[in-house]
Amino acid sequence: MSHPIWPVVTENLAEQLSAAQGGIVHPAQLLPYLPLSLALIEQTLDQLTTSERVKKQNQDGLVAYIFNESLNKASHTFNPRRCVYSDEALDEKAFTAITPSVRKKIEAELTNLAGNDTWPAHAVREHELVYLAANLPEPVSTSSIAGHSRLPFKRAERHLSELKRRGTLQFDSALNTWALPPLRYPRTVYSRQDLFIRQFPGAIKEEFEVRLIKGLSYALGILLLSLIVAIVARLPFPLVFFGSLIIAFFTFINILKAAPQPIPEI
Repeated sequence: MSHPIWPVVTENLAEQLSAAQGGIVHPAQLLPYLPLSLALIEQTLDQLTTSERVKKQNQDGLVAYIFNESLNKASHTFNPRRCVYSDEALDEKAFTAITPSVRKKIEAELTNLAGNDTWPAHAVREHELVYLAANLPEPVSTSSIAGHSRLPFKRAERHLSELKRRGTLQFDSALNTWALPPLRYPRTVYSRQDLFIRQFPGAIKEEFEVRLIKGLSYALGILLLSLIVAIVARLPFPLVFFGSLIIAFFTFINILKAAPQPIPEI
């Protein structure tokens, strides 16, 4: 049985990124290149810390992996011309670090992994929030991120707090602003990653829960309103109730089946 290649690709990508950044790499910086969750990235990089060549540190609230062999080397723009796994030439116009065939293999492995791992549920939100934090005009506030997110404010705020706790994002409480380690995450790249991740049921579970609560709230509101109208206007209650019940049912179904809203253009 062949071993999966996604951990090796993750290690190689982190090593090459660190070489361009003076030996330091942050897990979030790998998200634009691979459709992984942060947990999968971190568990892979944690394995490297068992050797002397890689250390894990906290730098100003951000988790960082230090590759000793590249430490203090001159920084330069990470713009790979060859695949970090196969060493094949890359399309110079594409924002990528792997070839299409390697990506296809990784996606097949992640599809199998999704059968017994909850990584899609975490990855869909992590990619969304990191993409927004990287692309929204500065200063990036909680409200600006939540205003562009698919989730309600409180849920988006909770996920941001979790990313801060894990050392993925920095938060300035005095200014209510969020910051990331330096990274680029173009919309076309994010859309491709998001499309792949969202094919798994676990990735849309939270959004489904939000629609379910919203649908039930609207349906209940319609029924209560019909009760008030029937009492105030002295209308036949059975007629009003059954009419509102039909309206409430179709309202609930429409909300439940509504397609997810795309993230607004930034």
